[in-house]
Amino acid sequence: MLIQLILHVRRALGSIRDVTDLSRGKFRDKEFGDFFCRSIGKEIEISDLLLNSLLNYIKTSAPIEKTNTVHTLIEHVLAKCRAQLEEKNIRTSETFEENLPETVVPDEQLKYILNCVLLHAVASTPPNGSIGFLTKSFSLKRGAGGVQAFFEKVERFAEIRVVFSSDKKPGGWSRRISEGIPSLQKDEGFGLLLRLAKELVLRNQGMIKFERDEEKAQMIISLGFPAERRKVFFYEPININRPTNPPSGSIPNIPIR
Repeated sequence: MLIQLILHVRRALGSIRDVTDLSRGKFRDKEFGDFFCRSIGKEIEISDLLLNSLLNYIKTSAPIEKTNTVHTLIEHVLAKCRAQLEEKNIRTSETFEENLPETVVPDEQLKYILNCVLLHAVASTPPNGSIGFLTKSFSLKRGAGGVQAFFEKVERFAEIRVVFSSDKKPGGWSRRISEGIPSLQKDEGFGLLLRLAKELVLRNQGMIKFERDEEKAQMIISLGFPAERRKVFFYEPININRPTNPPSGSIPNIPIR
């Protein structure tokens, strides 16, 4: 409410400034007119500066805790691929864990990873198939040596599972494909996307795993990322734009006496 009031006052000051600018040269006493415009302009500039400082104070005094980033990014990439999904009549589903922890992965990199995985899933899923996103948190068991030793100090992870239909049954595949990149597409471009995504996953101390469920004819891509231990905050941007010119014809061209 206070922010909206401040923004309203700023817009009113902007309108006054615009009217003042339009009044230049329309005073009979030119010297007084110049003095009037300079005085009003100076007062508006000071008031605008004070209001802007107050807005910045409010913004920096009320940081917002960053939450639900993984789910927001999943919904973002799904919306971005909506046309491709509808073209193949692919159903989508989301099963999200409530209060999933934030991850250490930068937002733009996580968005890129999810986008690559989804594009691969869309290309691999037959018409009228389905793609599901599932999220959950888990704790990695402590171990001696190997991969677990590297993650020994990281206890909590956020997992993203992408489960999609697949009517391809290459011979010699096992139920679990481990961490190799499965060659599901004739177009090697999608395999390249997965390799780039895997590189970013590992660069952020994450894990990626590929599985195939022969009985359900499904492929599963699992992504695991270390959970952020600290609380992350951001500051909500405040739209401080104001109209700089009045609507056309709203101010009559009448000399000011």
